[in-house]
Amino acid sequence: MSEDDPRVVRFPFSRLRPGGSEPARDLGLTPLSRQIDGSGRSAKGHWCSRCKGIWWSYFLESECPVCGNRHG
Repeated sequence: MSEDDPRVVRFPFSRLRPGGSEPARDLGLTPLSRQIDGSGRSAKGHWCSRCKGIWWSYFLESECPVCGNRHG
């Protein structure tokens, strides 16, 4: 298979920039993470496809704090 083959998904897919010209929205920290440390320093980012933005958490949470989406 060639690198130009449309069936090839480049790795790591999760590190690709979202398509479009608009930058991703910052959706902020989850309520639990905000209680622990509101600075957001060293929190992990998670993509929300509904909000088209990134939300942050220190824990293994899976729900967007803005819309409640649990499917990335």
